[in-house]
Amino acid sequence: MARIAILLNDRCHPKECQWECQAYCPPVRMGQECIVEGPNGKPIISETLCIGCGICVHKCPFDAIKILNTPEADESEIVHRYGYNGFRLYRLPIPPSQGITGLLGPNGIGKSTALRVLAGTEVPNLGAYDRPPSWPPVLEHYRGTALHAHFEKLARGELRTVVKPQYVDRLAETDETVDEYVGVAGARAAPVLDEVGLARKRDRPMKELSGGELQLAAIARVLATDADLYLIDEPSSYLDIVHRLAVARSLRRLGEERSVLVVEHDLALLDYLADQAHLLYGSSAAFGVVSHPIPMRSAINTYLTGYLKDENVRFRTEAVRFVTHPPKPPARQNALVEFPELEKRFPNFTLTVGAGRLAKGETVGIVGPNATGKTTFVRLLAGVETPTRGTPPPGVTVSYKPQYLKATQTSSLRERANALAAEPTFDLRTFERELVPGLHLDEILDVALPDLSGGELQRAAVALALARPATLYLLDEPSAYLDADERMAMARLIRRQVERMAVSALVVDHDVYFLDLASDALMVFRPVGTDGAAGQGDGPFPMREGMNRLLRTVDVTFRRDAETLRPRINREGSVLDREQRATGEHYYEPAN
Repeated sequence: MARIAILLNDRCHPKECQWECQAYCPPVRMGQECIVEGPNGKPIISETLCIGCGICVHKCPFDAIKILNTPEADESEIVHRYGYNGFRLYRLPIPPSQGITGLLGPNGIGKSTALRVLAGTEVPNLGAYDRPPSWPPVLEHYRGTALHAHFEKLARGELRTVVKPQYVDRLAETDETVDEYVGVAGARAAPVLDEVGLARKRDRPMKELSGGELQLAAIARVLATDADLYLIDEPSSYLDIVHRLAVARSLRRLGEERSVLVVEHDLALLDYLADQAHLLYGSSAAFGVVSHPIPMRSAINTYLTGYLKDENVRFRTEAVRFVTHPPKPPARQNALVEFPELEKRFPNFTLTVGAGRLAKGETVGIVGPNATGKTTFVRLLAGVETPTRGTPPPGVTVSYKPQYLKATQTSSLRERANALAAEPTFDLRTFERELVPGLHLDEILDVALPDLSGGELQRAAVALALARPATLYLLDEPSAYLDADERMAMARLIRRQVERMAVSALVVDHDVYFLDLASDALMVFRPVGTDGAAGQGDGPFPMREGMNRLLRTVDVTFRRDAETLRPRINREGSVLDREQRATGEHYYEPAN
Protein backbone atom coordinates (compact mmCIF):
# COMPACT_ATOMS: atom_id res chain seq x y z
CA MET A 1 0.00 0.00 0.00
CA ALA A 2 1.26 3.46 -0.90
CA ARG A 3 0.05 6.81 0.39
CA ILE A 4 -0.06 9.62 -2.12
CA ALA A 5 -0.67 13.33 -1.62
CA ILE A 6 -2.28 15.31 -4.42
CA LEU A 7 -2.38 19.11 -4.68
CA LEU A 8 -4.92 20.42 -7.19
CA ASN A 9 -2.97 23.45 -8.40
CA ASP A 10 -5.90 25.14 -10.11
CA ARG A 11 -7.80 25.19 -6.81
CA CYS A 12 -4.92 26.10 -4.49
CA HIS A 13 -4.79 29.86 -3.71
CA PRO A 14 -2.17 30.30 -0.94
CA LYS A 15 -2.44 34.10 -1.00
CA GLU A 16 -6.14 33.88 -0.15
CA CYS A 17 -5.90 31.56 2.87
CA GLN A 18 -4.04 31.23 6.17
CA TRP A 19 -2.12 28.11 5.16
CA GLU A 20 -4.47 26.01 7.26
CA CYS A 21 -2.98 22.83 5.74
CA GLN A 22 0.38 23.61 7.33
CA ALA A 23 -0.92 25.18 10.53
CA TYR A 24 -3.04 22.17 11.54
CA CYS A 25 -0.74 19.38 10.27
CA PRO A 26 0.31 17.17 13.26
CA PRO A 27 3.80 16.29 11.89
CA VAL A 28 4.47 20.01 11.23
CA ARG A 29 3.43 20.87 14.79
CA MET A 30 5.91 18.25 15.99
CA GLY A 31 8.73 19.98 14.09
CA GLN A 32 8.79 17.88 10.92
CA GLU A 33 8.77 19.46 7.46
CA CYS A 34 5.73 17.56 6.21
CA ILE A 35 4.22 20.60 4.42
CA VAL A 36 6.56 23.30 3.11
CA GLU A 37 6.30 26.14 0.63
CA GLY A 38 7.37 25.19 -2.88
CA PRO A 39 9.15 27.30 -5.50
CA ASN A 40 5.80 28.40 -6.98
CA GLY A 41 4.54 29.63 -3.61
CA LYS A 42 2.21 26.65 -3.16
CA PRO A 43 2.57 23.87 -0.57
CA ILE A 44 4.54 20.67 -1.13
CA ILE A 45 3.30 17.71 0.93
CA SER A 46 5.80 15.00 1.86
CA GLU A 47 4.29 11.59 1.21
CA THR A 48 6.85 9.87 3.44
CA LEU A 49 6.19 12.11 6.46
CA CYS A 50 2.41 12.30 5.97
CA ILE A 51 0.55 10.18 8.55
CA GLY A 52 -2.70 10.15 6.56
CA CYS A 53 -4.79 11.91 9.23
CA GLY A 54 -6.70 13.92 6.61
CA ILE A 55 -6.76 17.12 8.67
CA CYS A 56 -5.26 19.19 5.85
CA VAL A 57 -7.89 17.82 3.47
CA HIS A 58 -10.74 19.07 5.67
CA LYS A 59 -9.09 22.34 6.71
CA CYS A 60 -8.21 23.51 3.18
CA PRO A 61 -10.82 26.19 2.33
CA PHE A 62 -10.53 25.44 -1.40
CA ASP A 63 -10.69 21.60 -1.29
CA ALA A 64 -7.33 21.54 -3.07
CA ILE A 65 -5.76 18.56 -1.25
CA LYS A 66 -6.31 14.82 -1.55
CA ILE A 67 -4.58 12.24 0.69
CA LEU A 68 -5.20 8.75 -0.66
CA ASN A 69 -4.07 5.18 -0.18
CA THR A 70 -3.48 3.17 -3.37
CA PRO A 71 -3.54 -0.54 -2.52
CA GLU A 72 -4.60 -1.39 -6.08
CA ALA A 73 -1.26 -0.83 -7.86
CA ASP A 74 2.43 -1.20 -7.14
CA GLU A 75 4.68 1.87 -7.39
CA SER A 76 6.81 0.03 -9.96
CA GLU A 77 3.80 0.15 -12.30
CA ILE A 78 3.74 3.96 -12.57
CA VAL A 79 3.68 4.99 -16.23
CA HIS A 80 3.59 8.76 -15.93
CA ARG A 81 3.55 11.30 -13.13
CA TYR A 82 2.83 15.02 -13.29
CA GLY A 83 4.98 16.54 -10.52
CA TYR A 84 5.60 15.58 -6.91
CA ASN A 85 2.03 16.09 -5.70
CA GLY A 86 0.54 15.60 -9.16
CA PHE A 87 -1.57 13.01 -10.95
CA ARG A 88 -0.03 9.61 -11.66
CA LEU A 89 -1.09 6.84 -14.05
CA TYR A 90 -0.49 3.16 -13.32
CA ARG A 91 -0.26 0.62 -16.18
CA LEU A 92 -1.24 1.05 -19.83
CA PRO A 93 -3.73 -0.54 -22.22
CA ILE A 94 -2.23 -3.04 -24.64
CA PRO A 95 -3.00 -2.15 -28.29
CA PRO A 96 -4.23 -5.20 -30.21
CA SER A 97 -2.71 -6.22 -33.55
CA GLN A 98 -6.17 -5.60 -35.00
CA GLY A 99 -9.66 -5.03 -33.64
CA ILE A 100 -11.12 -2.42 -31.30
CA THR A 101 -10.25 -2.01 -27.63
CA GLY A 102 -12.29 0.34 -25.43
CA LEU A 103 -11.13 2.47 -22.51
CA LEU A 104 -13.81 3.08 -19.90
CA GLY A 105 -13.56 5.16 -16.75
CA PRO A 106 -14.46 8.50 -15.10
CA ASN A 107 -13.15 11.86 -16.25
CA GLY A 108 -9.75 12.86 -14.87
CA ILE A 109 -8.62 9.25 -14.45
CA GLY A 110 -5.92 9.13 -17.16
CA LYS A 111 -7.61 7.89 -20.35
CA SER A 112 -6.37 10.76 -22.53
CA THR A 113 -2.92 10.51 -20.93
CA ALA A 114 -2.80 6.82 -21.88
CA LEU A 115 -3.72 7.67 -25.48
CA ARG A 116 -0.97 10.32 -25.70
CA VAL A 117 1.62 7.88 -24.35
CA LEU A 118 0.60 5.11 -26.75
CA ALA A 119 0.58 7.58 -29.64
CA GLY A 120 4.13 8.66 -28.82
CA THR A 121 3.17 12.33 -28.36
CA GLU A 122 4.17 12.05 -24.70
CA VAL A 123 7.13 9.95 -23.56
CA PRO A 124 6.31 8.25 -20.23
CA ASN A 125 8.57 9.34 -17.36
CA LEU A 126 7.91 6.19 -15.24
CA GLY A 127 7.39 8.43 -12.19
CA ALA A 128 10.68 10.33 -12.61
CA TYR A 129 8.94 13.70 -13.07
CA ASP A 130 12.07 15.69 -12.15
CA ARG A 131 14.07 14.77 -15.27
CA PRO A 132 13.22 14.89 -18.98
CA PRO A 133 11.73 11.58 -20.15
CA SER A 134 13.58 9.58 -22.81
CA TRP A 135 13.09 6.27 -24.59
CA PRO A 136 16.05 4.16 -23.31
CA PRO A 137 14.77 3.77 -19.70
CA VAL A 138 11.24 3.14 -21.04
CA LEU A 139 12.48 0.34 -23.32
CA GLU A 140 14.48 -1.18 -20.48
CA HIS A 141 11.51 -0.98 -18.08
CA TYR A 142 9.15 -2.76 -20.49
CA ARG A 143 11.66 -5.34 -21.71
CA GLY A 144 10.00 -8.76 -21.91
CA THR A 145 6.46 -7.35 -21.90
CA ALA A 146 3.85 -6.95 -24.63
CA LEU A 147 4.42 -3.17 -24.68
CA HIS A 148 8.16 -3.38 -25.41
CA ALA A 149 7.72 -3.92 -29.15
CA HIS A 150 5.19 -1.07 -29.29
CA PHE A 151 7.51 1.44 -27.61
CA GLU A 152 10.49 0.20 -29.62
CA LYS A 153 8.67 0.99 -32.87
CA LEU A 154 7.65 4.41 -31.49
CA ALA A 155 11.25 5.21 -30.51
CA ARG A 156 12.47 4.31 -33.98
CA GLY A 157 9.65 6.22 -35.70
CA GLU A 158 8.39 3.02 -37.34
CA LEU A 159 4.85 3.08 -35.90
CA ARG A 160 2.30 5.31 -37.61
CA THR A 161 -0.31 6.58 -35.15
CA VAL A 162 -3.20 9.00 -35.53
CA VAL A 163 -5.27 10.57 -32.72
CA LYS A 164 -8.84 11.89 -32.92
CA PRO A 165 -8.79 14.78 -30.39
CA GLN A 166 -11.23 14.93 -27.49
CA TYR A 167 -12.13 18.63 -27.74
CA VAL A 168 -13.30 19.04 -31.33
CA ASP A 169 -14.75 22.51 -30.68
CA ARG A 170 -11.17 23.82 -30.86
CA LEU A 171 -11.08 22.86 -34.55
CA ALA A 172 -13.37 25.84 -35.22
CA GLU A 173 -10.42 28.14 -34.47
CA THR A 174 -8.74 27.22 -37.79
CA ASP A 175 -9.24 29.15 -41.05
CA GLU A 176 -9.28 25.94 -43.11
CA THR A 177 -12.26 24.59 -45.01
CA VAL A 178 -13.55 21.07 -44.38
CA ASP A 179 -11.86 19.87 -47.57
CA GLU A 180 -8.51 21.39 -46.55
CA TYR A 181 -8.69 19.98 -43.01
CA VAL A 182 -9.65 16.43 -44.02
CA GLY A 183 -7.66 16.51 -47.28
CA VAL A 184 -4.38 16.54 -45.36
CA ALA A 185 -5.00 12.81 -44.79
CA GLY A 186 -4.56 12.04 -48.49
CA ALA A 187 -6.47 10.45 -51.34
CA ARG A 188 -9.02 8.70 -49.11
CA ALA A 189 -10.45 12.05 -47.93
CA ALA A 190 -13.12 12.39 -50.64
CA PRO A 191 -14.85 8.99 -50.13
CA VAL A 192 -14.62 9.33 -46.34
CA LEU A 193 -16.29 12.76 -46.41
CA ASP A 194 -19.12 11.16 -48.33
CA GLU A 195 -19.22 8.27 -45.84
CA VAL A 196 -19.69 10.56 -42.80
CA GLY A 197 -22.16 12.84 -44.59
CA LEU A 198 -20.01 15.96 -45.04
CA ALA A 199 -19.55 15.83 -48.83
CA ARG A 200 -21.97 18.72 -49.36
CA LYS A 201 -20.12 20.88 -46.85
CA ARG A 202 -16.57 20.25 -48.02
CA ASP A 203 -16.12 23.91 -49.09
CA ARG A 204 -17.50 25.33 -45.83
CA PRO A 205 -15.04 26.93 -43.35
CA MET A 206 -14.48 24.87 -40.20
CA LYS A 207 -15.48 27.81 -37.99
CA GLU A 208 -18.99 27.71 -39.51
CA LEU A 209 -19.64 24.07 -38.56
CA SER A 210 -21.82 22.92 -35.67
CA GLY A 211 -20.36 20.79 -32.88
CA GLY A 212 -21.63 17.59 -34.50
CA GLU A 213 -20.19 18.55 -37.87
CA LEU A 214 -16.80 19.32 -36.28
CA GLN A 215 -16.88 15.87 -34.69
CA LEU A 216 -17.63 14.25 -38.06
CA ALA A 217 -14.81 16.22 -39.70
CA ALA A 218 -12.34 15.06 -37.03
CA ILE A 219 -13.46 11.45 -37.46
CA ALA A 220 -13.25 11.75 -41.26
CA ARG A 221 -9.65 12.94 -41.05
CA VAL A 222 -8.73 9.97 -38.87
CA LEU A 223 -10.52 7.45 -41.09
CA ALA A 224 -8.81 8.87 -44.18
CA THR A 225 -5.33 8.63 -42.62
CA ASP A 226 -3.24 5.53 -43.31
CA ALA A 227 -1.85 4.43 -39.93
CA ASP A 228 -0.98 1.35 -37.86
CA LEU A 229 -2.73 2.48 -34.67
CA TYR A 230 -5.89 4.63 -34.44
CA LEU A 231 -6.62 6.36 -31.12
CA ILE A 232 -10.17 7.75 -30.94
CA ASP A 233 -11.05 10.02 -28.00
CA GLU A 234 -14.82 10.36 -27.37
CA PRO A 235 -16.24 10.01 -30.90
CA SER A 236 -19.91 10.37 -29.87
CA SER A 237 -19.79 13.90 -28.40
CA TYR A 238 -22.26 16.27 -30.12
CA LEU A 239 -23.67 13.46 -32.29
CA ASP A 240 -27.26 12.21 -32.34
CA ILE A 241 -28.08 8.50 -32.18
CA VAL A 242 -28.22 8.19 -35.99
CA HIS A 243 -24.71 9.58 -36.47
CA ARG A 244 -23.35 7.68 -33.45
CA LEU A 245 -24.35 4.37 -34.98
CA ALA A 246 -23.07 5.40 -38.41
CA VAL A 247 -19.68 6.33 -36.93
CA ALA A 248 -19.62 3.08 -34.93
CA ARG A 249 -20.16 1.07 -38.11
CA SER A 250 -17.33 2.94 -39.85
CA LEU A 251 -14.98 2.29 -36.94
CA ARG A 252 -15.94 -1.38 -36.84
CA ARG A 253 -14.98 -1.72 -40.50
CA LEU A 254 -11.66 -0.03 -39.70
CA GLY A 255 -11.10 -2.42 -36.77
CA GLU A 256 -11.37 -5.42 -39.08
CA GLU A 257 -8.01 -4.46 -40.60
CA ARG A 258 -6.24 -2.15 -38.13
CA SER A 259 -5.63 -1.63 -34.42
CA VAL A 260 -8.07 0.83 -32.80
CA LEU A 261 -8.35 2.19 -29.23
CA VAL A 262 -11.52 4.09 -28.34
CA VAL A 263 -12.36 6.21 -25.28
CA GLU A 264 -16.14 6.46 -24.97
CA HIS A 265 -18.71 7.30 -22.25
CA ASP A 266 -21.80 6.11 -24.15
CA LEU A 267 -21.90 2.57 -22.76
CA ALA A 268 -24.36 1.23 -25.34
CA LEU A 269 -22.16 2.51 -28.16
CA LEU A 270 -18.94 1.18 -26.62
CA ASP A 271 -20.55 -2.22 -26.04
CA TYR A 272 -21.52 -2.36 -29.72
CA LEU A 273 -18.20 -1.01 -30.94
CA ALA A 274 -15.41 -2.78 -29.04
CA ASP A 275 -14.17 -6.36 -28.80
CA GLN A 276 -12.58 -5.90 -25.36
CA ALA A 277 -12.07 -3.10 -22.84
CA HIS A 278 -9.71 -1.86 -20.15
CA LEU A 279 -11.46 -0.32 -17.13
CA LEU A 280 -9.77 2.64 -15.41
CA TYR A 281 -10.38 3.26 -11.72
CA GLY A 282 -8.83 5.35 -8.96
CA SER A 283 -9.51 8.94 -7.91
CA SER A 284 -10.19 11.78 -10.32
CA ALA A 285 -7.22 14.17 -10.73
CA ALA A 286 -5.22 12.05 -8.24
CA PHE A 287 -4.36 8.65 -9.74
CA GLY A 288 -5.66 6.16 -12.27
CA VAL A 289 -5.12 2.43 -12.63
CA VAL A 290 -5.65 0.55 -15.91
CA SER A 291 -7.17 -2.89 -15.49
CA HIS A 292 -6.23 -5.96 -17.48
CA PRO A 293 -8.24 -6.41 -20.72
CA ILE A 294 -11.77 -7.79 -20.27
CA PRO A 295 -13.93 -9.30 -23.05
CA MET A 296 -16.63 -6.80 -24.03
CA ARG A 297 -19.52 -9.09 -23.17
CA SER A 298 -18.56 -8.85 -19.48
CA ALA A 299 -16.63 -5.54 -19.35
CA ILE A 300 -19.70 -3.28 -19.09
CA ASN A 301 -21.30 -5.53 -16.47
CA THR A 302 -18.06 -5.46 -14.46
CA TYR A 303 -18.03 -1.67 -14.70
CA LEU A 304 -21.66 -1.43 -13.52
CA THR A 305 -21.16 -3.82 -10.59
CA GLY A 306 -17.90 -2.11 -9.64
CA TYR A 307 -15.91 -5.24 -8.76
CA LEU A 308 -12.87 -6.55 -10.64
CA LYS A 309 -12.80 -10.19 -9.64
CA ASP A 310 -9.38 -11.11 -11.07
CA GLU A 311 -7.71 -8.14 -9.31
CA ASN A 312 -9.93 -8.29 -6.18
CA VAL A 313 -10.66 -4.57 -6.43
CA ARG A 314 -13.95 -2.86 -5.64
CA PHE A 315 -14.22 0.63 -7.15
CA ARG A 316 -17.96 1.22 -6.73
CA THR A 317 -19.82 1.05 -3.40
CA GLU A 318 -23.18 0.23 -4.99
CA ALA A 319 -23.89 -1.57 -8.25
CA VAL A 320 -25.83 0.25 -10.98
CA ARG A 321 -29.12 -1.50 -11.74
CA PHE A 322 -31.46 -0.94 -14.67
CA VAL A 323 -35.19 -1.69 -14.55
CA THR A 324 -37.88 -2.45 -17.12
CA HIS A 325 -40.53 0.23 -17.60
CA PRO A 326 -44.04 -1.22 -17.23
CA PRO A 327 -46.86 1.32 -17.67
CA LYS A 328 -47.62 3.28 -14.51
CA PRO A 329 -50.90 2.39 -12.76
CA PRO A 330 -53.86 4.71 -13.55
CA ALA A 331 -53.66 6.29 -10.08
CA ARG A 332 -50.24 7.71 -10.98
CA GLN A 333 -51.25 9.02 -14.41
CA ASN A 334 -52.93 12.24 -13.26
CA ALA A 335 -52.15 14.84 -15.93
CA LEU A 336 -50.16 17.78 -14.61
CA VAL A 337 -49.28 19.54 -17.89
CA GLU A 338 -51.24 19.38 -21.15
CA PHE A 339 -50.05 21.10 -24.31
CA PRO A 340 -51.96 21.55 -27.58
CA GLU A 341 -50.63 20.97 -31.06
CA LEU A 342 -47.83 23.47 -31.66
CA GLU A 343 -46.24 24.73 -34.84
CA LYS A 344 -43.21 26.94 -35.40
CA ARG A 345 -42.20 28.20 -38.84
CA PHE A 346 -38.72 29.45 -39.66
CA PRO A 347 -37.55 30.62 -43.11
CA ASN A 348 -35.95 27.21 -43.83
CA PHE A 349 -37.60 24.88 -41.31
CA THR A 350 -41.07 24.08 -39.94
CA LEU A 351 -41.72 22.17 -36.72
CA THR A 352 -45.03 20.52 -35.89
CA VAL A 353 -45.64 18.84 -32.52
CA GLY A 354 -48.78 16.89 -31.71
CA ALA A 355 -50.80 17.54 -28.56
CA GLY A 356 -49.66 15.69 -25.45
CA ARG A 357 -49.94 15.39 -21.68
CA LEU A 358 -47.41 14.93 -18.90
CA ALA A 359 -48.29 13.19 -15.64
CA LYS A 360 -47.30 14.06 -12.10
CA GLY A 361 -43.94 12.58 -11.19
CA GLU A 362 -43.23 11.69 -14.83
CA THR A 363 -39.94 12.24 -16.65
CA VAL A 364 -40.31 12.17 -20.42
CA GLY A 365 -37.28 11.76 -22.67
CA ILE A 366 -37.16 13.54 -26.02
CA VAL A 367 -35.35 11.57 -28.71
CA GLY A 368 -34.65 11.81 -32.41
CA PRO A 369 -31.99 12.90 -34.91
CA ASN A 370 -30.48 16.37 -34.80
CA ALA A 371 -32.21 19.16 -36.75
CA THR A 372 -35.70 17.72 -36.18
CA GLY A 373 -36.87 20.40 -33.71
CA LYS A 374 -36.27 18.91 -30.26
CA THR A 375 -34.56 22.03 -28.86
CA THR A 376 -37.09 24.30 -30.61
CA PHE A 377 -39.96 22.45 -28.90
CA VAL A 378 -38.35 22.86 -25.49
CA ARG A 379 -37.76 26.56 -26.17
CA LEU A 380 -41.45 26.95 -27.13
CA LEU A 381 -42.55 25.52 -23.77
CA ALA A 382 -39.94 27.64 -21.96
CA GLY A 383 -41.26 30.81 -23.57
CA VAL A 384 -37.96 31.55 -25.32
CA GLU A 385 -39.62 31.08 -28.74
CA THR A 386 -43.17 32.08 -29.70
CA PRO A 387 -45.25 29.46 -31.56
CA THR A 388 -46.59 30.30 -35.01
CA ARG A 389 -49.68 28.24 -34.18
CA GLY A 390 -50.90 27.04 -30.80
CA THR A 391 -50.34 28.35 -27.29
CA PRO A 392 -48.09 26.86 -24.57
CA PRO A 393 -50.09 25.71 -21.52
CA PRO A 394 -50.98 28.73 -19.34
CA GLY A 395 -50.27 28.82 -15.62
CA VAL A 396 -47.36 26.37 -15.88
CA THR A 397 -44.17 27.52 -14.14
CA VAL A 398 -41.06 26.37 -16.00
CA SER A 399 -37.40 25.83 -15.06
CA TYR A 400 -35.20 25.60 -18.16
CA LYS A 401 -31.63 24.34 -18.62
CA PRO A 402 -30.54 25.29 -22.17
CA GLN A 403 -28.44 23.12 -24.48
CA TYR A 404 -25.43 25.43 -24.72
CA LEU A 405 -23.95 26.78 -21.50
CA LYS A 406 -21.71 29.76 -20.96
CA ALA A 407 -20.59 31.13 -17.60
CA THR A 408 -21.21 34.89 -17.81
CA GLN A 409 -20.60 35.61 -14.11
CA THR A 410 -17.32 35.45 -12.23
CA SER A 411 -18.97 34.30 -8.99
CA SER A 412 -18.62 30.77 -7.63
CA LEU A 413 -21.44 28.24 -7.60
CA ARG A 414 -21.96 28.79 -3.86
CA GLU A 415 -22.15 32.56 -4.34
CA ARG A 416 -24.56 32.14 -7.24
CA ALA A 417 -26.84 29.85 -5.19
CA ASN A 418 -26.80 32.23 -2.19
CA ALA A 419 -27.68 35.16 -4.45
CA LEU A 420 -30.60 33.23 -5.97
CA ALA A 421 -31.79 32.21 -2.47
CA ALA A 422 -32.97 35.79 -1.92
CA GLU A 423 -35.65 35.12 -4.54
CA PRO A 424 -38.75 32.99 -3.91
CA THR A 425 -37.98 31.04 -7.11
CA PHE A 426 -34.99 29.19 -5.62
CA ASP A 427 -34.90 26.47 -2.96
CA LEU A 428 -31.50 26.72 -1.25
CA ARG A 429 -32.33 23.87 1.15
CA THR A 430 -32.94 21.41 -1.71
CA PHE A 431 -29.83 22.68 -3.50
CA GLU A 432 -27.52 22.13 -0.48
CA ARG A 433 -29.00 18.93 0.95
CA GLU A 434 -29.92 16.94 -2.15
CA LEU A 435 -28.50 18.36 -5.37
CA VAL A 436 -24.96 19.22 -4.23
CA PRO A 437 -24.22 15.73 -2.82
CA GLY A 438 -26.30 13.98 -5.50
CA LEU A 439 -24.32 15.58 -8.33
CA HIS A 440 -20.98 15.57 -6.44
CA LEU A 441 -20.62 19.35 -6.48
CA ASP A 442 -18.99 19.68 -3.05
CA GLU A 443 -15.48 20.15 -4.41
CA ILE A 444 -16.39 22.86 -6.93
CA LEU A 445 -18.74 25.02 -4.84
CA ASP A 446 -16.08 27.71 -4.37
CA VAL A 447 -14.57 27.57 -7.86
CA ALA A 448 -15.42 30.50 -10.15
CA LEU A 449 -18.00 29.45 -12.75
CA PRO A 450 -15.79 30.42 -15.75
CA ASP A 451 -13.05 28.12 -14.38
CA LEU A 452 -15.27 25.02 -14.37
CA SER A 453 -14.79 22.30 -16.99
CA GLY A 454 -17.59 21.46 -19.41
CA GLY A 455 -18.82 18.57 -17.25
CA GLU A 456 -18.63 20.56 -14.02
CA LEU A 457 -20.55 23.47 -15.57
CA GLN A 458 -23.17 21.01 -16.84
CA ARG A 459 -23.73 19.52 -13.39
CA ALA A 460 -23.87 23.00 -11.84
CA ALA A 461 -26.47 24.17 -14.38
CA VAL A 462 -28.68 21.11 -13.80
CA ALA A 463 -28.48 21.62 -10.02
CA LEU A 464 -29.47 25.29 -10.32
CA ALA A 465 -32.37 24.36 -12.64
CA LEU A 466 -33.71 21.62 -10.34
CA ALA A 467 -33.46 23.93 -7.31
CA ARG A 468 -36.03 26.30 -8.81
CA PRO A 469 -39.58 25.34 -7.76
CA ALA A 470 -41.57 24.70 -10.96
CA THR A 471 -44.35 22.63 -12.47
CA LEU A 472 -42.32 21.62 -15.52
CA TYR A 473 -38.54 21.12 -15.79
CA LEU A 474 -36.96 21.38 -19.23
CA LEU A 475 -33.44 19.94 -19.48
CA ASP A 476 -31.72 20.08 -22.87
CA GLU A 477 -28.87 17.53 -23.21
CA PRO A 478 -27.95 17.34 -19.50
CA SER A 479 -25.51 14.44 -20.11
CA ALA A 480 -23.21 16.44 -22.43
CA TYR A 481 -19.54 16.43 -21.30
CA LEU A 482 -20.29 13.96 -18.47
CA ASP A 483 -18.54 10.63 -18.00
CA ALA A 484 -20.52 7.39 -17.67
CA ASP A 485 -20.68 7.50 -13.85
CA GLU A 486 -21.81 11.12 -13.81
CA ARG A 487 -24.48 10.39 -16.42
CA MET A 488 -25.94 7.52 -14.43
CA ALA A 489 -25.88 9.51 -11.18
CA MET A 490 -27.61 12.46 -12.85
CA ALA A 491 -30.25 10.25 -14.50
CA ARG A 492 -31.20 8.65 -11.17
CA LEU A 493 -31.24 12.03 -9.40
CA ILE A 494 -33.48 13.69 -12.02
CA ARG A 495 -35.99 10.86 -11.85
CA ARG A 496 -35.95 10.80 -8.03
CA GLN A 497 -36.44 14.57 -7.74
CA VAL A 498 -39.31 14.63 -10.24
CA GLU A 499 -41.13 11.81 -8.44
CA ARG A 500 -40.52 13.32 -4.98
CA MET A 501 -41.77 16.77 -5.97
CA ALA A 502 -44.73 15.35 -8.00
CA VAL A 503 -43.83 17.53 -10.99
CA SER A 504 -43.06 16.79 -14.67
CA ALA A 505 -39.84 16.93 -16.67
CA LEU A 506 -38.85 16.86 -20.34
CA VAL A 507 -35.28 15.72 -21.01
CA VAL A 508 -33.60 15.97 -24.42
CA ASP A 509 -30.71 13.53 -24.82
CA HIS A 510 -29.01 11.03 -27.15
CA ASP A 511 -27.56 8.55 -24.61
CA VAL A 512 -29.79 5.46 -24.48
CA TYR A 513 -28.47 4.38 -21.04
CA PHE A 514 -29.15 7.84 -19.62
CA LEU A 515 -32.68 7.93 -21.05
CA ASP A 516 -33.40 4.38 -19.89
CA LEU A 517 -32.48 5.27 -16.31
CA ALA A 518 -34.19 8.67 -16.26
CA SER A 519 -37.36 8.32 -18.35
CA ASP A 520 -40.84 6.92 -17.83
CA ALA A 521 -41.96 7.76 -21.38
CA LEU A 522 -40.61 9.17 -24.65
CA MET A 523 -41.46 11.82 -27.20
CA VAL A 524 -40.10 10.92 -30.64
CA PHE A 525 -39.03 13.51 -33.22
CA ARG A 526 -38.38 12.65 -36.85
CA PRO A 527 -37.58 14.49 -40.09
CA VAL A 528 -40.42 15.01 -42.57
CA GLY A 529 -39.36 14.69 -46.20
CA THR A 530 -35.80 14.30 -47.45
CA ASP A 531 -34.67 17.92 -47.61
CA GLY A 532 -34.51 18.54 -43.84
CA ALA A 533 -37.01 21.41 -44.08
CA ALA A 534 -39.55 20.01 -41.60
CA GLY A 535 -39.69 18.05 -38.36
CA GLN A 536 -42.50 16.24 -36.55
CA GLY A 537 -42.75 15.49 -32.82
CA ASP A 538 -45.23 12.98 -31.33
CA GLY A 539 -45.99 11.50 -27.94
CA PRO A 540 -45.38 10.95 -25.12
CA PHE A 541 -45.40 7.21 -25.67
CA PRO A 542 -44.63 4.41 -23.18
CA MET A 543 -40.88 3.65 -23.22
CA ARG A 544 -41.27 0.44 -25.22
CA GLU A 545 -43.39 2.03 -27.96
CA GLY A 546 -41.26 5.19 -28.07
CA MET A 547 -37.98 3.34 -28.43
CA ASN A 548 -39.46 1.05 -31.07
CA ARG A 549 -40.53 4.09 -33.09
CA LEU A 550 -37.04 5.60 -32.83
CA LEU A 551 -35.06 2.41 -33.51
CA ARG A 552 -37.08 1.52 -36.59
CA THR A 553 -35.91 4.76 -38.20
CA VAL A 554 -32.32 4.14 -37.04
CA ASP A 555 -32.48 0.51 -38.29
CA VAL A 556 -31.02 -1.13 -35.18
CA THR A 557 -32.38 -3.47 -32.48
CA PHE A 558 -31.79 -3.53 -28.71
CA ARG A 559 -32.13 -6.30 -26.17
CA ARG A 560 -31.94 -6.46 -22.37
CA ASP A 561 -28.84 -7.90 -20.72
CA ALA A 562 -29.80 -10.90 -18.61
CA GLU A 563 -27.60 -9.91 -15.65
CA THR A 564 -28.05 -6.14 -15.32
CA LEU A 565 -31.11 -5.46 -17.55
CA ARG A 566 -29.11 -2.78 -19.36
CA PRO A 567 -29.98 -2.08 -23.03
CA ARG A 568 -27.60 -3.69 -25.51
CA ILE A 569 -27.35 -3.17 -29.27
CA ASN A 570 -27.68 -6.37 -31.28
CA ARG A 571 -25.06 -7.04 -33.93
CA GLU A 572 -26.55 -6.79 -37.42
CA GLY A 573 -27.60 -10.18 -38.72
CA SER A 574 -27.31 -11.95 -35.35
CA VAL A 575 -30.01 -14.43 -34.29
CA LEU A 576 -31.62 -11.97 -31.87
CA ASP A 577 -31.45 -9.17 -34.42
CA ARG A 578 -33.28 -11.26 -37.02
CA GLU A 579 -35.85 -12.53 -34.51
CA GLN A 580 -36.66 -9.05 -33.20
CA ARG A 581 -36.94 -7.55 -36.68
CA ALA A 582 -39.33 -10.37 -37.65
CA THR A 583 -41.62 -9.58 -34.69
CA GLY A 584 -41.28 -5.79 -35.06
CA GLU A 585 -39.79 -5.52 -31.56
CA HIS A 586 -36.68 -3.35 -31.81
CA TYR A 587 -36.49 -2.81 -28.03
CA TYR A 588 -37.00 -4.64 -24.73
CA GLU A 589 -36.78 -8.14 -26.17
CA PRO A 590 -35.72 -10.41 -23.27
CA ALA A 591 -32.02 -11.28 -23.25
CA ASN A 592 -30.77 -14.83 -23.70
